[in-house]
Amino acid sequence: MADLLFLDTEWNNDAVRELVSLALVNADATQYFYAERAPRPGASSSFVSKVVYPLLDGGDAALSDENFGEQLRAFVASFDHPRIHFDGAIDKRQLARALAGFGTWSGEVPAWEPVLVTRQDVLGEQEVYFGCRPEKAARRHHAAVDAEALRAAYITIVGL
Repeated sequence: MADLLFLDTEWNNDAVRELVSLALVNADATQYFYAERAPRPGASSSFVSKVVYPLLDGGDAALSDENFGEQLRAFVASFDHPRIHFDGAIDKRQLARALAGFGTWSGEVPAWEPVLVTRQDVLGEQEVYFGCRPEKAARRHHAAVDAEALRAAYITIVGL
């Protein structure tokens, strides 16, 4: 049986799309991965500077590209058959790039199955999730919060 994971990423701007942060959460919300790139990518949009950067955790979550990729590969490899759900194709590309160590890793990358969530009822349920949880809505655009919202919406509509 596949292990369901839910992904969200944040990036610096819509032109360059350099990863800022990435989060994964498993279906029962008992295992999380969250990391931020250190140093942060430059040329951030005003939205990212004003909304995303103030939400970042910093500290132990801020990792060099090498450590980011290493910890992410270990997390994904800890699942037997990871099916990673995401609601935007850019999330898939960001995950693949991070697993490859941002171009510095030449070793094996753990196998995973990508699942693009396009069902409108699931995407609409994310809005319900945030509408019922003002404390989460206040942290929207934090990758871990958004990954959790996707997980909750998916489980509410699709089930397990």
